[in-house]
Amino acid sequence: MKVKVAFLTTRDNRGDPQIGDCIVITFDERFAEVQRKACIVIDGGYTSSKVALKNYLTLEQIKIIDLLVATHIDNDHISGLKAFLIDYVKEKNGRKNKFELRNYWGPAPKTFEPISITEFASYIPDANDLGIEELSFISQSVDENEKLYDSIKEILAENHIFHPSVRVRDYIPEIFESMAIDILAPDKQIPDDKIKGQRLKEVSLGDDLVFDLEIDLTDAVLKEKVNAAALENNRTANNQSIVIKLTPLDDNGQRIASCTFLFTGDAEKESWEFMIPRWGRELESELLKVSHHGSRTGTNEAVLQIVKPKYCIICTGKNRHGLPDEDVLRMIDEKNLKIFCTGRNPKVGESPCTGNRILRKCPRWDNVNKKHIKETIIFEVDTNAPAMTYSGNPCGFKRRNIP
Repeated sequence: MKVKVAFLTTRDNRGDPQIGDCIVITFDERFAEVQRKACIVIDGGYTSSKVALKNYLTLEQIKIIDLLVATHIDNDHISGLKAFLIDYVKEKNGRKNKFELRNYWGPAPKTFEPISITEFASYIPDANDLGIEELSFISQSVDENEKLYDSIKEILAENHIFHPSVRVRDYIPEIFESMAIDILAPDKQIPDDKIKGQRLKEVSLGDDLVFDLEIDLTDAVLKEKVNAAALENNRTANNQSIVIKLTPLDDNGQRIASCTFLFTGDAEKESWEFMIPRWGRELESELLKVSHHGSRTGTNEAVLQIVKPKYCIICTGKNRHGLPDEDVLRMIDEKNLKIFCTGRNPKVGESPCTGNRILRKCPRWDNVNKKHIKETIIFEVDTNAPAMTYSGNPCGFKRRNIP
């Protein structure tokens, strides 16, 4: 069996690489009707990434997506999926769709419980003006997940929609005969509206809301409390990431341990603190999709020691957070692991990807013409001769290149 894993470069409307995950896995599979390439899509980046996803699937002659996974509610993971479904999967005016979707795994939708203080973020229209970036982001993400879920319900019957967690691990739908899928996180599903409100209830504003309530966020103390609570909410969303491990099976149904892939979404420290003691050596994988775009909140020594990857892929690009963090790159490099990045962060002064010494060796940057290099990182393995190969060059980050 041949397995191919492609890490697409997500781009903004100008064509520049931006932060976000969009991963396509294809492999040989015998379905009841015919033997064909099976396809799993994990996340879809921001909205503009829908075109890159469509183009890659077309190039690979994929017409059926057997499994679509949205790891968690953040916009840089699901907005592109929502747009892709609307433009290329849902039928419009009787026209046949370009792609067929058969199964969806993703975050739990709203619980539709009565409004309480835990949902007051919905009633702050000026969050952006007040500089409450985390509050605005998490509120938008909840809204985006609801829209994605609405599209999914129009396309799939309920028995093809699944909200994975470790607590329902024994009930994973069996989709493939030649690929094992292990769910390693989250422990349980938290509905998206509860993610938004979980920490905000600590802000003392009373117990109930009414629709004409005005919240004065010009008050410095209150604003600080809301900021801190919203930041914690964002961490809660990241730690709700669906973490899955893919392992090909041989003809006898046995796992091929040398061909394993670990996809981590934006899992942060708290998620790893759950996974490492729970799963131990089950986390070992040949290829690691580095969590949270190379943030230090998602990768540390304990993670690298337990996973023991040979290849580390960072889905990054232009972003305001300065990701990937330099200390994460250093940790990976010190273990002599190969680092691959889907893009580079050009934010001078905050990103380790802007120094001239690195740029001269960066495979994502044309240092002569001063422009980004467009190249999809693809890993391939033939399970009959399990040696992983890749297209695209490893990252130019080396300790010796850093002043």
